[in-house]
Amino acid sequence: MAFGFPAYHTERYSPGTTNSADLRIAVRETLTALSWSVREESHDQLIASTSMNIRSWGEKVLISFLPDKSISVTSKCSLPTQCFDWGKNKANLERFMTEIRKHV
Repeated sequence: MAFGFPAYHTERYSPGTTNSADLRIAVRETLTALSWSVREESHDQLIASTSMNIRSWGEKVLISFLPDKSISVTSKCSLPTQCFDWGKNKANLERFMTEIRKHV
């Protein structure tokens, strides 16, 4: 359970020998598999969102493509005043990391 305004969880993933184009494709396939919507995309960052459910108002997922061919993934609560996430952001990243390994 994280505490902050808004609550968040960050992890880094490095696939090893995969090139940046393949990593970007794997990220897109992962988001599709998880049914997370892509909201914005630029050269070095992708912003997606999860849907609302009984446990959460939804989360924003920021994926930064780093120069060393790795990614930094942050899940944070959509409501800026939400200071507890009850483990939801960490669970989002666990699901993301499990799924991306299938696509790399």
